[in-house]
Amino acid sequence: MDKKFFIGIDIGGTKIYGALVRPCGEIVHSLKAATPPKATAGAILAALHKVIKELLKEAAMPVSCVLGIGVAVPGVVDSSGRVVITPNISLSGTELKKILIKTYRMRAAVGNDVNFGVMGERWLGAGRRADSIVGIFPGTGVGGGIIVGGHLLEGAQGAAAELGHVIVHPKGPKCTCGNSGCLEALAGRWAMERDIRAAVKGGEASLIADIAGKGLSQIKSGALKKALQAKDPLVTRVVRKAAEALASACVSFNHIFNPEVFIFGGGVIEACGDYILPVIEKALQHDPFFTKLNPPKVLASKLGDDAVMLGAVAMVRQQCDLKELKDLSYYPKVQIVSAGRVRVKGEVLSGAFYIRADGKVKVPGDLIPSHLTDDELDDICKKGPDVLIVACGHKKSAEFSAMALKYLRKKKILPCVLPMRDAVRKYNISQDRRAILFHI
Repeated sequence: MDKKFFIGIDIGGTKIYGALVRPCGEIVHSLKAATPPKATAGAILAALHKVIKELLKEAAMPVSCVLGIGVAVPGVVDSSGRVVITPNISLSGTELKKILIKTYRMRAAVGNDVNFGVMGERWLGAGRRADSIVGIFPGTGVGGGIIVGGHLLEGAQGAAAELGHVIVHPKGPKCTCGNSGCLEALAGRWAMERDIRAAVKGGEASLIADIAGKGLSQIKSGALKKALQAKDPLVTRVVRKAAEALASACVSFNHIFNPEVFIFGGGVIEACGDYILPVIEKALQHDPFFTKLNPPKVLASKLGDDAVMLGAVAMVRQQCDLKELKDLSYYPKVQIVSAGRVRVKGEVLSGAFYIRADGKVKVPGDLIPSHLTDDELDDICKKGPDVLIVACGHKKSAEFSAMALKYLRKKKILPCVLPMRDAVRKYNISQDRRAILFHI
């Protein structure tokens, strides 16, 4: 078997996400396993090895078909691949890269999860073709990653780009790191939870109590989104405050790094990005110092949960030479076979189907109408394309509803409706992150 692959692993506080990935970035197999709660380093490593073993078993391939393994962890990793500290899981002090090389006898890369997430976005997501990126991932806390000149900024001990612990308000609330007024203490989800609980305890009425339930013991990002959609005054105010803290920090980051693009990811952005990102974008556009310069782009992550895992692959992939990386694009070539029929990945298809921005071919169980709504687009655009191409067969056409057009504008996706031959040509030669829907 001469096919070569990579394995990417994202070790989180609650789950381990692993995938078998082609050199082009196409995810062939993936699986998730629970991170053993309150476990020793040995137990976490055993779970990691089990994920790798299961991925190989599922693909029915020997380990010799793997070019390298990349692993991301939620903590500080030094240049040797040693985990210096992981506050939420027991891997501190583990020589993880050495263990991987010794166990599997192949290339390995180990690093911070958000750093790798930003690298994933640069490779295949929102940061494609950008050499300077500031990535900010608000989740429970606020993670950061910085790329300068195409390379991660890691620092002398691997602790650079901890953007969540930049002090924004010196007299602000106490942070989990021990300092006061950190960005995380103002804009992390735990900070928003803190402020909402305090307001509700003080007697302020809010829908969030019914949405989140359980006495507000945990307020997930999805609950924040529902409260925002319902225009709840308390949640709107708290999220706005967090957005303004992020905006102030980004103005400073722009003065320091002047990146081409700010990329925002994580659970809070996935749920509430429509409310948060415009505030940041406006602050950057109105910075007096940059009135005669182009402001950086402000973009949401395109890869979602795959960003960190794919970033781990991107980092170990850099250790290979070009001869090993034969497969350079995960977008399949589309060929017109005859009127109403096209060949994709060796299979002849007709009717309605689509190719997502991650290169996956999807044939929906239900008929896709020619009058497209935001509900249909939510599935088709799931993996964050920059361009949506709609290919129409003979005597067929497609159009977008008002809500669908609003959805596309909000997601910054360019729609393009073309006859079949023109659409296929555009898809095959495009350098953008793209999806195509066939109505034939």
